[in-house]
Amino acid sequence: MRISVRRPSPALVISCIALGVALGGTSYATVLAVPKNSVGPAQLKTSAVTTKKIAANAVTTAKVLNGTLVKADFKGGQLPAGPSGPVGPAGPAGPSGLSGLERLDSTSATDSTSSRTAAMACPAGKRLLGGGARVNPVLPQVAIASSYPDNDNTYRAFAREVSATGSNWSLTVYAICAVAS
Repeated sequence: MRISVRRPSPALVISCIALGVALGGTSYATVLAVPKNSVGPAQLKTSAVTTKKIAANAVTTAKVLNGTLVKADFKGGQLPAGPSGPVGPAGPAGPSGLSGLERLDSTSATDSTSSRTAAMACPAGKRLLGGGARVNPVLPQVAIASSYPDNDNTYRAFAREVSATGSNWSLTVYAICAVAS
């Protein structure tokens, strides 16, 4: 048994020679044609040298000129804080905000009625900030159907039995009120 070996085509031979010349010529020019220390800032494009391209410990304190680094070159906390500057002028007074904050509540009658409504109004001069409601005692057969601010001054809630219960229960509504300017 004889193995036949085919000769490469002339096109393959020429392309391999061209590839060898192209790669070898570039490497040769890179290694031999560039004199030592001949590449500097004038020959480099902006952002051509990145952190990944610099060898570890290639840039040392001795190689950095004094006064060439700026704050952006340092991580947070690496630079000591400078002296405090002068105090600026006082700004305008802000709004007075809230005062007289209080929580008020109102509880309905305690009995076995199947539904009830309760409300709590803020005193004159105060505005409703929020509110809520709860059933007393907690019964799985009674649910709060609605709980909402009725206007700027009153919080209202409605509760009802979702299934009949012979238990007595009540509804408490609370309002958070304050003077708001």
